[in-house]
Amino acid sequence: MDKWNHSATSLTHFVIAGIPGLQDTTSRATLFVFFLVMYIITVAENFVFIIVIKSDHALYSPMYLFICNLAFLDVLIPSVTIPQMLHYLITEDGSIAFIPCIAQMALYLAFLLAEGFTLVVMSYDRYQAICNPLHYNSVMTIKHAFMLCALCWTIGSTYAACYVYTVLRIPFCELNRIEYFCCDYMAIALLACADISSQYRLDKIVALIFVGIQVFPVLFSYGKIIVAVLRITSAEGRKKAFSTCASHLLVIGVFYVALAFVLISYSVTGFSEQVRTSAAIVQNVMPSFVNPIIYCAKTKEIRASIIKITKRYKLRSL
Repeated sequence: MDKWNHSATSLTHFVIAGIPGLQDTTSRATLFVFFLVMYIITVAENFVFIIVIKSDHALYSPMYLFICNLAFLDVLIPSVTIPQMLHYLITEDGSIAFIPCIAQMALYLAFLLAEGFTLVVMSYDRYQAICNPLHYNSVMTIKHAFMLCALCWTIGSTYAACYVYTVLRIPFCELNRIEYFCCDYMAIALLACADISSQYRLDKIVALIFVGIQVFPVLFSYGKIIVAVLRITSAEGRKKAFSTCASHLLVIGVFYVALAFVLISYSVTGFSEQVRTSAAIVQNVMPSFVNPIIYCAKTKEIRASIIKITKRYKLRSL
């Protein structure tokens, strides 16, 4: 009982280890420049995306509301972790106070889960648009879309709050070095000075359940969509239907492949910490970086809107 009474509040700070094997000055400087450039581009392109959708009344529809919500999350997710990592790379000071570390963990979990469920409701939106086109406007209204977005945020916030409660109950002793690039829940839990193996197994099961809850509706929706599209007799009609879903499928693929790799790595004994940490950083940054590019390349309406807004500003500047 004494061990468990030694609560997490006895720790004042953690130390972020960063990427194992890449601790020399040259590696730090290279990583700093690389991730700084990626972060700036990611934030800029997602904000441009939000401004374009907000500025064009032709894009005021549930689908683009979901895309706008996704872009907002794509700004927040890397903003929770990358600035702290950049500070660590340039100053070599990996220390972070206990409360800010737990806050970073909570925000990252909340935003990541909210993004996962946003992809789910986007699949549902495409399912309604293609499989039930006659009822789409009555089923998927702007109000309904706002409610679904709010639900995604609520699920993410509730999930994160549960893990904050769990971490605050974990007993910590002297170990405070987090073998990761940020304050990740799994990495923090491994520092416990008591046997939390049952909690650790439960956490992995819960994580897999939530991934399943997200992946199954996506697979179901697109299974129905594929069947519906194949029934279309016109080749042009099939091409148009598939093109409206291509961008979303690419976004889902980037998000879940990287996430699955990170989750599976924790279950493999002796897995390289350097590979796991590098993969986690990619999973943190890459979806947010490529999502606007995918939607811009694959969505004709967004490209047209960007061109229209660009021409408008050029005319005003003359």
